[in-house]
Amino acid sequence: MSLLTRGINKLSQLEIDTNKDWQSREIANVKAVANNMVHGDVVFRGGSILERLTADAGKGYNFLRSRGPGLSPVWQDIESLVQYMTGAVNRAAAFDLSIPSPAISQVSQQASSPPGRVATGVLSPPEPEISLDTQTGPGGAVGSSPSLDIPTPGISGHAAIGSPVNGAVADDGGTQTDETSPANNDTTNDMTLLPVTPAVDDAYYFGKSSLWDWLELRIGTAGIGTWDIDWEYWNGAGWVSLSDVVDNTSGFRVTGTRLVLFARPLDWAQASVGGIANLYWIRARVSTYASIITQPKGTRAFTWINY
Repeated sequence: MSLLTRGINKLSQLEIDTNKDWQSREIANVKAVANNMVHGDVVFRGGSILERLTADAGKGYNFLRSRGPGLSPVWQDIESLVQYMTGAVNRAAAFDLSIPSPAISQVSQQASSPPGRVATGVLSPPEPEISLDTQTGPGGAVGSSPSLDIPTPGISGHAAIGSPVNGAVADDGGTQTDETSPANNDTTNDMTLLPVTPAVDDAYYFGKSSLWDWLELRIGTAGIGTWDIDWEYWNGAGWVSLSDVVDNTSGFRVTGTRLVLFARPLDWAQASVGGIANLYWIRARVSTYASIITQPKGTRAFTWINY
């Protein structure tokens, strides 16, 4: 229908009833939104057809972000954008390393409590150098301009990888029992770390097919009693003491995940223990014994290799 046929000659004469029900034409609450808007507000289509988004000064320069179907737009500032992009980069760089805790470390350090050594990245940025460039101008004059040379930082480190033991053997008075399977499952207290009644030279052996660096032992039941443990390795001729031992199990007297740290022997040799051949073994041997109230039991063991 032409507006002229209804006596309207100018657009200024046109009036629209904004209170009319326009929902059949996908327009609603036009007047209510318009009356409540102030300078800087934005109108967008929401659940009630038209909605008002108030201006937000924020912390800096703003931008309007559309968040997809079903979600209202939001004001964001440059600081929010930087935080969002930083998080996206970190998520893209992350990876999943499915090995027992501790996972992977760049610099391994002894910890005072479980699960073990902590991972600390080392960033070694070289110091910048300042050089002076000189040029000879007309008439012999020399002009100079300083140049800042910043080398690229370098990151150094190494990784430690954990894996199940290849051998676990309990020795009670010379009777050796293969407990490799119990040492590699999560059944609680299925490793007999010491006999019910220990004696001097009773021992527990842990073996790996390759050279390794420390032991992670999960103890389910802490032993109570009076005894001493010596940690030893096979050097091809006999069992000798490991160097730099840090026994966080306290001779099997504490529960939880504990580490036994030592210096890797240079003359470490393979041996056969309990019918398991060609492994690099260490053992916890009872060196003195007086009494026992509670027998220590283990749940699981891991060997760790420093790369």
